[in-house]
Amino acid sequence: MSNEGNKRAPKDIENLVSSILQENEKIICSVAGDIDEDGNFGERWLFLTTKRIIVTDSATKRLVEFSLSDIKSCFVKDYLGNSEMFVESVSDGLKSVIRFSRDHLEEFYNVAKIIDKAAKKEISLEEMGCEVFEDFLHKKNNVRKTQAFFWLMGFLRPYIHYVIIAVVLSLSITALNLTPPYLMKLLIDEVFTKGNVNMLVYIVLIFISVYALNALLGAAQNYTLSYLGQKIIYSIRIKVYEHLQRLSLGFYDRMSSARIMTRVTDDVGRVQWFLTWGTQTLITSSLQIIGIGIIIFSMNLYLALFALMPIPIIIIGVPLFRKRAHKAYHKVWRRWADVSSLLWDTIPGIIVVKTFTQEKFELKRLVERMSHLVAANLKVTLLHIKFFPLLGFAISSGTAIVWWVGGQEVLRGNITFGSLVAFISYMGMFYGPVQTISNLFEPLQSSITSSERILEIMQVEPEIKDAPDAVEFQFKGSIVFKNVSFGYNPYLPVLSNINLEIRPGEKIGIVGPSGSGKTTLTKLLLRFYDPTEGAIYIDGVDLRKIKLQCLRSQIGLVLQDPLLFYGSIAYNIAYGKPDATPEEIIAAAKAANVHEFAMNQPLAYDTNVGDRGWRLSGGERQRVSIARAIITEPKILILDEATSSVDTLTERKIQEAMENLAKGRTTIIIAHRLSTLQNVDRIVVMDKGRIVEVGTHEELMKAGGLYSQLYKAQFAEEATVSVVQR
Repeated sequence: MSNEGNKRAPKDIENLVSSILQENEKIICSVAGDIDEDGNFGERWLFLTTKRIIVTDSATKRLVEFSLSDIKSCFVKDYLGNSEMFVESVSDGLKSVIRFSRDHLEEFYNVAKIIDKAAKKEISLEEMGCEVFEDFLHKKNNVRKTQAFFWLMGFLRPYIHYVIIAVVLSLSITALNLTPPYLMKLLIDEVFTKGNVNMLVYIVLIFISVYALNALLGAAQNYTLSYLGQKIIYSIRIKVYEHLQRLSLGFYDRMSSARIMTRVTDDVGRVQWFLTWGTQTLITSSLQIIGIGIIIFSMNLYLALFALMPIPIIIIGVPLFRKRAHKAYHKVWRRWADVSSLLWDTIPGIIVVKTFTQEKFELKRLVERMSHLVAANLKVTLLHIKFFPLLGFAISSGTAIVWWVGGQEVLRGNITFGSLVAFISYMGMFYGPVQTISNLFEPLQSSITSSERILEIMQVEPEIKDAPDAVEFQFKGSIVFKNVSFGYNPYLPVLSNINLEIRPGEKIGIVGPSGSGKTTLTKLLLRFYDPTEGAIYIDGVDLRKIKLQCLRSQIGLVLQDPLLFYGSIAYNIAYGKPDATPEEIIAAAKAANVHEFAMNQPLAYDTNVGDRGWRLSGGERQRVSIARAIITEPKILILDEATSSVDTLTERKIQEAMENLAKGRTTIIIAHRLSTLQNVDRIVVMDKGRIVEVGTHEELMKAGGLYSQLYKAQFAEEATVSVVQR
């Protein structure tokens, strides 16, 4: 049985489901949800077997079954804050299967795809081993708190001397803060009671010296901790970003950009607080409690016993608060994740929002999500209101009782009034760090959780990496696909048994309906993914034996929707060759027909293209991306529908730029407009992940196959448009 994440179904739930299995029926996989059958937070499990979907509630043990033979389709609907899986059955129509929070969306989405494919007879569950689903279902890394803690401590080692300085400063400040109560005792007993006026001057001078030194040490401590924090956050973010750059595209397919950015920004910020302010506060507060505890017990054992009366409330109350606060804070984090996800979608996509005049709709969505976030934060506030005022009341009551008991001792002459005042002051100082540590539990827990989330990413190994015996060499341009099959998920093939040989310098066109696998073929060539079966060879060398830097530096890629970075035109052209000279940049720009429109800009090549290149037209962006490919002088060139979304005049300029780029290079052109492929050496026609035809334009038109149908349909469409325009 597969597990959801690292979480295994409880034994009683497994036994319950196993007890109702039919003959030859086996469990394929199981995933856990966190919303019960009444719509409240609670654990529910979905089991997929070879014959049924079985859903059971961990609390009620109630079973709900759906026969796979009765299911026509399966899908997931994503709502605001939660999601739901549905099946469409032959007998009962649309039915809800299970609800869950968005934390579990990916797991259930994947399972829904499995069920949907099985229902449509596209895959057979009986023929698939459990290990296939183990690889497919989303799994979290098994990061233990101690492991995350020691990983964090590793970032402190290079700056251990600053840590020591910060702790010494904190202890010095703590020691100074212990002085005023004793001085107050002397002031009352020696000056005010006995009339020792001379001592008054010395005590006042000592007070001023203590406060002055405290201010200086406090400033030094703040700077040291801030410096330490900045150094640590710099180290962690650089290390995390470096690791993210190494990860394969498969990782980014599984995790949204918003989640990744949250780890690099929010989570690292929480970790910084823990490593600097949190740890030193915890250490100094603990030492304060021990030191002041020794002082009050040595001053008066009898009063010290009364001073400790609030301790049982703290011992009982803090764990209860932590238990409830953990759930409350977790809910706040989910609500904040919903808000972040919305912002990450709408702000980069603002042009789409404005195009469809959906500003009010998006504002409404944000208001709804912010309302949920505010409600979740208010629940946390209520928890604090219930606990901390009670804690404060207990401490204040304890102080009042000590005043009463101590006052009687003063009246009896057993202790001096100054001693009682000093004792009360030390008692207040004793419970100050106790409250501080109580307040630290949640942020410390949050910081540890954040470190676990960061470490989860850091433990992800790149799926695509250099083999130990990988080689480097200059490409000639021969490409061979040999029995290549591939699926982003192993059991859902996108390409099946691809065999294709491309000669050095040959120009190949690839066409086919949407979803036929054209772009996936080029992703495999760039080794963004590895084939699940077969192999790809360049100049007779398996791609998996070529160093990634060598491979990708000799393959140029021009995308249908080119992404430009915020910066100048020159910066974007030279992106693939940062050390390019101005002459090389201009030469590449001229070859790509960029020079003319660049020189018409106010700042010429220094003109900023804007975020994602939005200040340029689609055709201009495309030509800049072609110049970016030209400047690297690739041996193999991939043009992925580079002219599919531009006008005829712009297409002609782009076509000319592509001709300049393709000279003397092995070129693969994925084209939507088939008229652009008449000058290629061969055309490869793909359909449903397979190569169905290969030949020249004339040969394929004579054959009357899929290419001929596509070409005639497109020609008829263009002719109709031409007539309408007249």
